[in-house]
Amino acid sequence: MDSPHFSGAHGTLSLLTEIDPQTETISRTMRLEASTDGRSVLLVALDARKLGSQREWRVEIAPEELIALIRAHGAEVSGYLVDFEIQVR
Repeated sequence: MDSPHFSGAHGTLSLLTEIDPQTETISRTMRLEASTDGRSVLLVALDARKLGSQREWRVEIAPEELIALIRAHGAEVSGYLVDFEIQVR
């Protein structure tokens, strides 16, 4: 039997969007996004709450490390365990 093939990280997940109620514009966002090569995950934060300035910072972590952190510090959600089998033709 062949060993599994992993393709790496892909996609983007928005975690937080803060909208200024007076101007109705986005003042702050945080998202997770895959690096272009899929070898790491970036936490990207954009902060435009200070008038006339916009700050962006990025933190990089390997997907395996992010998974380990979530497993170690997250709380298991009951009722969401699904057992399934994939059949490949």
